Amino acid sequence: MAAIAASSAHTMREKPTPNAAPDGPAPVVMHLADGNTPYQAARLLLEGAERRNRDTVLCREIVLSASPSYFRPGRESLGGVFESDKVKAWASASLAWAKRMWPDQLASAVLHLDEQTPHLHLLVIPRVKSAAGVWKLNSKALFGRERLRELQTGYGEAMAPLGIRRGEPGSQATHSEVRQFYGALQAAKTLPERVKLPRAPKPPTQPSGIAAEATQALASILGIDTAHQREIKGHVEAMQKWRETIAELRRKDAEDWQQLRARSVLGPLAIKRRPLTEMPAALSGLEIALKPSKPSRRP
Repeated sequence: MAAIAASSAHTMREKPTPNAAPDGPAPVVMHLADGNTPYQAARLLLEGAERRNRDTVLCREIVLSASPSYFRPGRESLGGVFESDKVKAWASASLAWAKRMWPDQLASAVLHLDEQTPHLHLLVIPRVKSAAGVWKLNSKALFGRERLRELQTGYGEAMAPLGIRRGEPGSQATHSEVRQFYGALQAAKTLPERVKLPRAPKPPTQPSGIAAEATQALASILGIDTAHQREIKGHVEAMQKWRETIAELRRKDAEDWQQLRARSVLGPLAIKRRPLTEMPAALSGLEIALKPSKPSRRP
């Protein structure tokens, strides 16, 4: 029940959602079996339903959506932008399909318009009525492996009149850009900080005064090195080592950051991750058009 409550809070935007526009449209509640939240609706449908054991699945969360090419043809890269008429047609057809599939199991259906692409969140209670008229929870009966394939195919057929077709069954396609994006973020977290370059060695101070001048003149006549001359030679050697160290640190630093840049070559995503505030003004009446009157409480 805690997981259902968390899902409900996410769906109703009752807690922060980093990937949603904070000033985007509010969730559109299209169906509730009862109460004011998906959690309350789920609790109603769970009342009196028999469970086999403590590990029995209580609820299934389902997400329905379509490709950006349906919601914003020709503008697929503009995340958060969509045509309101297409959203209305798709959302209405999707809700009708969900009610046909789960007439006694659909707890809630909530439309999100504050992310990259419109989508519906459904909560379905996998309850099945026995021959004796008793509700029993049986997730495998409604959501077994083969049944899931049938649901995907059936949903595609229901959306066909809108020009939406089912994805390729068994496709091995991957969201490479998404993986690349999050891989770059992870790399940024684990990459060491840029190195701090050590300061150059200080040159020796030039001696001054009559005694220093006399010492320098005598050393020149005798062909020997003074302490200051030895310091100068030591400084030259230290500077050479310092330059080599700096070159190696810069090479390593450039190599690390070049790896990060290589992982984050996200030209297409840079366009897609556009602010989600570009919502068509025509959506102002969408919630009224989609939100039905509150259904009566089921027995």
